[in-house]
Amino acid sequence: MVKKLHDICLQCIGENLHSISRVGKFLPTKHKEILLRRLVDHDMLTQQYLPHITYHLFSPAIRRVTFKWCDQVTDHVLTQIDLCQCKLDSIVITGCQGVTDGGVHTVLHQQNGLERLKLRNLPHLTCKGLEAVASPNLEEVDLFKCANIENRGVQSLVTKNPTISKLNLGYCYKVTEDIIPNIAQCLGSNLLHLDLGCLQTLSNTNLEMLAENCPNIKILILQGCNRITGECLPTLFSKCNRMQLLDLSFCHKILEPQNNLKHLPLSITTLVLGGLQVDGEQLQEAIARLPKLEDLQLCGINTLDDDSIKKIFKSVGKQLTNVDMSGCRQSLDDHTLRHIVNYCTELEHICLTYCANLKGTSLLEMFQDKKRAQQVVEIRLSGCREIEYSVLEAISTSCSNIESLFLSGVHSVTDQILISVANNCPKLKRVGVKSCTSQVTDVGVVEIARCCPALKEIVLSGLHAITDKSVLAIANNCPDLGYIYVSGCNKVTHASINYLKDVCNSRVYVQHKLPNVDPNQVMAKNLDTGEFCRVDQTRYDRYSTQ
Repeated sequence: MVKKLHDICLQCIGENLHSISRVGKFLPTKHKEILLRRLVDHDMLTQQYLPHITYHLFSPAIRRVTFKWCDQVTDHVLTQIDLCQCKLDSIVITGCQGVTDGGVHTVLHQQNGLERLKLRNLPHLTCKGLEAVASPNLEEVDLFKCANIENRGVQSLVTKNPTISKLNLGYCYKVTEDIIPNIAQCLGSNLLHLDLGCLQTLSNTNLEMLAENCPNIKILILQGCNRITGECLPTLFSKCNRMQLLDLSFCHKILEPQNNLKHLPLSITTLVLGGLQVDGEQLQEAIARLPKLEDLQLCGINTLDDDSIKKIFKSVGKQLTNVDMSGCRQSLDDHTLRHIVNYCTELEHICLTYCANLKGTSLLEMFQDKKRAQQVVEIRLSGCREIEYSVLEAISTSCSNIESLFLSGVHSVTDQILISVANNCPKLKRVGVKSCTSQVTDVGVVEIARCCPALKEIVLSGLHAITDKSVLAIANNCPDLGYIYVSGCNKVTHASINYLKDVCNSRVYVQHKLPNVDPNQVMAKNLDTGEFCRVDQTRYDRYSTQ
């Protein structure tokens, strides 16, 4: 696959803003926004080029700005956006280390039409930056991992913007439970989605107050809120009786006193109980009464025996589309896996990561059923070292609609399996084969790249046999790649990685740690084929001794 003409044109324009006369006058707003994001993704906001970008792309018409993981995005860039007098609907700034309160305040102080605000992973953002946020249309605010945000900033935010319906305060470590009354009173019935992940000071009293004031909550994430106990659950569940997603992962005291999960709202569609060592009989009793449950995540629960697992999936299996039992290495073996296969006939997502006792043969019945196999869009078996070859063969030939396949550490993965996946699974977007020994080489990876142009993430770390040939094949065939992991692949050079980052449409996150890199590896363009190759791997080079 080659790049779309649309993408090639945008790339050409983006690289030549300095030489195309008045190009900004002819670009639609939509393309200005796309082009700006791609220039940021390719770190082109240099001191020399930034004036051309601001002149051609910054205009009063732009409505959406997205800056992710670019250290060139600074307060100065945000000031330039403010100077163009645009009225933004959406601002997304993630992981830009050069952004501080000054720039955030400047770009936000006149944005009274803002609907979405995402300020994630900004270590220099404090309460001062949030004081400028005031919009009667604001619905979504995401402050994930803004570690220096405190209660005062959140209080200002919710007081000035009572229309917020989605609020993410996950991993904002300086925020305490004292802010909950302000959130409850200011947002009230407008609040639909709340993420309080790792708010470790959250108490029963304040959670109950939240439930009293915000009865319309549909998504509630309490992961790691380890002070709340089961005593607050009856109030929470009776007041928030429209809840659809509930995440209680690692809320270890939630099981004290026992059996409070039986009060779960009947509206629940997704239940996440990661790390809770819940009694199997109580769990079965709790979820058996949930008529809409579709997604059940029981990661790391090792207190379930064979009989409990059978009862759980017998009661709700026919309605589940997603089962996640990652890390249940003591609870799950091939015999208990058979209960999932027998009762969960509508599965689309199967996650059994790190269940080391599995050989997977119980899954064959599912994959040999054409209808069930074609329903599956995600399979995660990473860390299941002993999965048999026949299971992988069945997946690769039968699951033609699969989009995510993670097999890291599985001994039976070979080039032949990857070739089969490539030839039968054209919708594949994410694949992981980390540490699959020397049985995986360039042959299999290149075929995946050639046949799966929608690829967005590939994990190849620890594959010592792969070379730049794999990276270049991915670069030339998968223009929308977003993530590549090649740590420990000592035959992959930085030059090939840089080429990949240059040619892909958006920013590519790369993990490429090499303890012993050969400093003499050189890349060059083959004038016959147009491909970039390692000079030392070409057939005819200056040191050839034919």
